[in-house]
Amino acid sequence: MEECNESEQVSDHFICAVCLDILYKPIVLVCGHVTCFWCCHHSMDMRGQSHCPLCRHPYRHFPAICQILDIFLKKMYPISYDRRKTQTLEDERQGLLGFATDIDSVVTGEKLDQPSKSSSEDNLLINPSTEEKKSVDGSSAGNCKQVTVADMLCSACKQLLFRPVALNCGHVYCEACISVPEDKVIKCQVCECHHPSGFPKVSKELDYFLEEHFSSEYAHRKSSMQLHKEQTQNGNSLTSSSAADAEASKFPYPTEENFLQWWTAHGSKFHPGVGCDRCGMCPIIGERYRCKDCKEKSGYDLCGDCHKTDSKLPGRFNQKHTPEHQLELVKPAINRDVIYRLLSGQLAVVSAASRNRSNPPLNQALESASSSLDENNNVNDDDDDDDGSREGQSHNETPL
Repeated sequence: MEECNESEQVSDHFICAVCLDILYKPIVLVCGHVTCFWCCHHSMDMRGQSHCPLCRHPYRHFPAICQILDIFLKKMYPISYDRRKTQTLEDERQGLLGFATDIDSVVTGEKLDQPSKSSSEDNLLINPSTEEKKSVDGSSAGNCKQVTVADMLCSACKQLLFRPVALNCGHVYCEACISVPEDKVIKCQVCECHHPSGFPKVSKELDYFLEEHFSSEYAHRKSSMQLHKEQTQNGNSLTSSSAADAEASKFPYPTEENFLQWWTAHGSKFHPGVGCDRCGMCPIIGERYRCKDCKEKSGYDLCGDCHKTDSKLPGRFNQKHTPEHQLELVKPAINRDVIYRLLSGQLAVVSAASRNRSNPPLNQALESASSSLDENNNVNDDDDDDDGSREGQSHNETPL
């Protein structure tokens, strides 16, 4: 545990493996691991496929902040959380994190400190005789708010989370409550956002906490879920999750081995360094739309799919984007250096060029692709100049 002061200790389950401090604005990756918002962002590959800092599981969408876990950490460890908040805000003001932004209400645009009335009422669904008394005190001095089962409810069944999984939008469900439709694309029942990353893995750290601190209620949920599993034989769930994973894997990022094939299909729609502020796809592959009216340094960009859907959710960095703002289609601008980086697996350009000289067919294809891109860049010079002053400081271009 991390001892933040004499009266408050933070469980190792809620220490970020990247910064080794209490999780601040936690996000849950598709593999189930949890990191701080900024720790995840700074570890991402803005020009290719990203990997979990812990298990190296690949992912391509920057998740939204997990609201239920954020509320929990505020209540459980108020002193440590406030310390991280003060430190992070100061780092943002000094430009150490790329730019300053308010991410307090990124998930829903609402104040996260105020549980909904329905959540309090839903607490009675679990075990009315004991739950009103059940709470967890996060510090020995009792200086934090009580954490109850009402703070840990599934977004679907409204009961205590059992084997919790988080979707890309940040909402949390029991693993068994996630349903995969016929089109294999999971959709959040709360915000109706699509989950684009395959079937999510259980967040083991949160699961450990639930089993430890709500032991009787968790055991009750476990027995009821086991009965449900036996009745349904659990066949559809396994098939559906495998299908969702297969659907998500159809959109790979380029490697040195598959670059030429990938480039033929996606190269003309590749936007390195630019992410979608709604679904979190980074980098954007496909159409890219940029807001002309958002004044934040982070900018505001949407991928083609998100541009076609209506949503009132704020951007990943809580940009003040509104439906009245105008969006413009932006053409890709990729230079020769980007191609070399993709081909060489992020090695030095010199090293990539040396290897390419020993492979004439690949080198010829590379030169051809570079020439076509350079021509495209020349056509879009004016657009690039206008974009550069903003994207150079945006979340999409933060140096790793």
